[in-house]
Parts: sequence; structure tokens; C-alpha cells
Amino acid sequence: MDQYLQRKRPVSLQQATALTNSILTMLVKDMRPMSMVDGEGFREMIRQFNPEYILPSRTHFTHLMENKYEATLLKVKETIKEVKSALTLTADVWTSRATEAYLGVSCHFISEDWEMKTLNLATMPLEERHSGVNIMTWLEEVIAKYDILPTKIKAVVHDNGSNIVAAMRMLEEKHSWASVRCSGHTLQLIVNNALKEPSISRAVGAARDLPDQWVLLEELTQGLQPFQCATVYLSGQEYATASCLPQLVKGLQRSTQQTRFETGAGKAFLASAEKGINERWGCLNTISAEKENQIVLSASLDPRFRKLKFMGAEDGTRVQGSIEVLAIKEVRGSEIQGCEQVHQQRVSVPGRRDKSALDNLLQSDTDSLSEEEDESHEDQKLQMARSEVQTYFAEPAIHKKDDPLRWWRENKGRFPVLSKLARSFLCIPATSTPSERIFSVAGNICSQKRASLSRDHVEMLTFLHFNPE
Repeated sequence: MDQYLQRKRPVSLQQATALTNSILTMLVKDMRPMSMVDGEGFREMIRQFNPEYILPSRTHFTHLMENKYEATLLKVKETIKEVKSALTLTADVWTSRATEAYLGVSCHFISEDWEMKTLNLATMPLEERHSGVNIMTWLEEVIAKYDILPTKIKAVVHDNGSNIVAAMRMLEEKHSWASVRCSGHTLQLIVNNALKEPSISRAVGAARDLPDQWVLLEELTQGLQPFQCATVYLSGQEYATASCLPQLVKGLQRSTQQTRFETGAGKAFLASAEKGINERWGCLNTISAEKENQIVLSASLDPRFRKLKFMGAEDGTRVQGSIEVLAIKEVRGSEIQGCEQVHQQRVSVPGRRDKSALDNLLQSDTDSLSEEEDESHEDQKLQMARSEVQTYFAEPAIHKKDDPLRWWRENKGRFPVLSKLARSFLCIPATSTPSERIFSVAGNICSQKRASLSRDHVEMLTFLHFNPE
């Protein structure tokens, strides 16, 4: 009887499938190669957990991963297809330890519930030279893979590399995609240049041997703290970041101006940092009539910063004018789209015919007013859009700790036109960190023990890791 009770029950097909899927999920979440299931230690562990379960081969798990990738790819495509607002991309090029190059691309948008969403689109293995032309072509291939029209892309956030900057220059001319430099990289350049000041580098070197130089190190720690704080905040993915940049830059300027250091090297650091901020971000204090400043426009549509206190009153008025122009474009674009739909419906109506001479004679005087009424209706909508802009900017700014996306969710009914603009502008990330995070994962996958993992499978594992079900 005891032997009967101790006898293990065979694993059912349903249980075996659940266990296999659980192992696959672990491999994806923990970024493990499929070869892990061949390890003797792993197989022994599974036998201890359930001796009756027969662990499938590495080949089987590879097929499961490929099937899961295809299924998830279709879901991501469907998700993007349902997004009504504009999309923003982040892009970065990375080279692994094995000198294998990849292009990482992420997609960002604000959902109908006003939540920030991020999807991984590609960790594309690159075989050719990373020229500007090639990067442009690869980015176009990525959006084509997901059936994304070029007109749906609002902006691309990228680092300061000359090749990707060249690619964005071409894409901006070809598709009108806005080129947004990664603020994290810009902050890093400002700090690194400030630390390269001769008086600082000499003093830091001497500080290793001279106890009295510790005063300088304490000053540098204090001076770097605001930059570290800004970098961490701007690297977030679940809240609006680009809209915060102008005010954060203003805060960094204020910090460098108000901080008082005793050492000459400390003062040199502050002076160099302030100079770097002004040179690299001076454009955030003004508005140009020639080119849209995506960051400033994003800030203006963030109810926390709509008073535009980071710039002069005259420039602030220009920004409001730019938003009004965009609102009018939005209304006219919606009108054109609506007219096209009505025209298609009319064409599809059976038995419809053009007006004859008799029809024209029988037409009443009021019938000829229809076109004028349509124009009057459009004028009313345009005036409502202008009124929206005036009302929005006249209202007080909300508290800095309040959530702007939640505010728009609650006030979209009051501002139907501006809410569409806000959804497109507030989804722009301040940094290309989302794409860089892809490579921290890809780097784990591409370690030496995973050399047998193909480059396509690296992309699949990374894609599944960042787009969980």
C-alpha cells in the first residue's frame, strides 16, 4: 500500500505544456539562452521538482520561442494600428563585445486612457557600415515592418553620434520627422567637459595624495548632485519627460549661478557647467519662426508649465501663437478627413446620379446655401479652437507634483482639440534611454557563454523580454 501511494502519477499533457511554457517564460524574463535547458545542472533540478516530467530539447524551446515571437509581433502590430495619435521613436546603435552591431528602436505613445506606453520594435542586427544613409534606411525598414506610415511619426530621440544625426537630418527633410537630441547625453557632455578643466583635473589628481584637497571633492559632489537628479528624472519612461526639460534646464542654470564654492577648481567647474548649459540648451529659452521646437511646444502643452516661465513674455506669446496654428491645422485636418469619409459614403450609395438641368431648375433658393453653411460651420470650429487655446493658457498652472496626463484625461472634454495635440507632444521622451536599456539586456544575452545564439534569436529574446504578454 505504501509503495502504491509513493508511486508518482504520470504528468498529463496539460501539465507538461504548462511546465514547458513556464520554463520558456523564465528564459525570456531572465534573458537566458535556449542552451540553458541542455545544462546537466538545470536538467537535474527539473528532475528533482518533477521526475515524471520529460524536459524538451533545446531545439523544441527554440521553436516555441520563434512561435511566441511571431504571435507577440502580431499583437504589437495590432496595438500600434489602434493608436490614433502620433508616435515617437527612440533609436540607438550599439556594438556587442563580439563586435556585433545592433540598431535598437523603441516606440512611444499615450494610450486612450492617457497612460505612457513603450513598445520595443527592433534590436536589428547590422551587417553594413553605420552610415547616415544606412541608418535612415534601417529606420524606415523598422516602421514598414509594423505597417507604420511615415506621417504617423512625430519625432525621433537619439544621441549625438554624427552618423545618427546625419540620418535624422535626411529623415527630417524626407518625412518631416523632428530630430530630438537625447538630454541625458547632453548632460553627460556638459559635466564631462566641466570636469576636464585643467585646474579640476590637476586638483582631482592631487587630491588622492593631499588630504586638504578633500574640500574640492566635497564641492564637486555638491555641484554634480543637481545634474545627477536631472538625469535620473529625465530617464523615466512612465511619465512625461521632454515637457519638463526647459524648466529643469532653468533650474540647473539657477543652481550653477547660486552655488558658492571656495576653491578655484570648484568655481571653474561651475563656470564651465553654466557655459555648457547655455551653449547646448540656449534654444529652449526662445522660439524660432523657421522651425518647430518640439521640446518647448511639449512644455507648453504640459499644464504644469503652460505659463512658460522659463522664457521671456514675448517668446511665450509666440509659443501660444504656434499652438494656435497647430490647433487650427488639427481642426482642418479633421474636417478634410471627415469630408473624405462622407464622399466615400456618397459614392457607395447605389442609384445616386449627378444633377440634371431639371434638378438645377427645381432646386430651391435655400439649397444653394449649403456650401456657405458648411463654410460657416468650419469657421465656428476654428473659432472654438482659438478659444480653447486662449482658455488653456489663461488658466493657472497645476502643481509641479501633479500628473499632467491625469489632468488631460480629466479635461479632454473641455479641450478636445488641444488634447489631441497634447497626446502627440507629451509622448516624446527626453532621453534615448529606452533604446539604451535594450542593449543592457542584449549585452546580457550576448555574453560569451551564449556565443552559439544567432543574431536573429538575440532580437527575438530581447523583443519578447520588453513586450511581455
